[in-house]
Amino acid sequence: MSKFKLGALLSVLSVAAFADSGTYVGVSAGYGTINSSTTNGFSFVDGAGSKSGGTMAGGIFAGYDFNRYLGIQADYDYIANVNYTTGNNPSTGTQGSINASQQILDLGIVGHLPFGLFANALSGLSIFGKLAVGYTTTSFNGGTVVSTGSAGQNSVSVPSNASSMVPVLGLGAEYGWNTVGLRAEYDYIGNTTVTNNNQTLMNTNNGLVLLSVFYHF
Repeated sequence: MSKFKLGALLSVLSVAAFADSGTYVGVSAGYGTINSSTTNGFSFVDGAGSKSGGTMAGGIFAGYDFNRYLGIQADYDYIANVNYTTGNNPSTGTQGSINASQQILDLGIVGHLPFGLFANALSGLSIFGKLAVGYTTTSFNGGTVVSTGSAGQNSVSVPSNASSMVPVLGLGAEYGWNTVGLRAEYDYIGNTTVTNNNQTLMNTNNGLVLLSVFYHF
């Protein structure tokens, strides 16, 4: 095969691997953590100031690439029930726990660095970063936090839900074959403030490790 024909073939493959623009949709599955830290002198019943746990997570996303370097994307992710053991309930004396789950909806900008810029053999592979604004809804089932002062110990119930606008930061890599691609990424979701009767009890934040498959129209 002549050098001219080989160059033309590599050029075609590069274009096929990197769609310059267009709409895409995808689904994700992976592992999510919910991390909670008490504030304003509160602690969990066992005296701990923070709790963390993880479980299965999943989501869907859709986006539009303006070109091979920049796009916009919307995500919906769900982290299933995470259980914290918090110590004996001061009211009942029984072992206490908090179950937490979270939904995250975000919209942001995605920037790509295609490796095909450096070598044709790497066409289809790219790394990307995401900067987004999100809205979280965190649901809680059970649990109390406590504070100790001059009047003794004060016990406050964790509310059933808390919502907040949060920053979302993501970093990952993807590989595409024509219209189909695979993606691996890590997302950090900023603090959701949890309050009850105008008292700030704790902040929660999240990490998501996701594997995704997507289709580019």
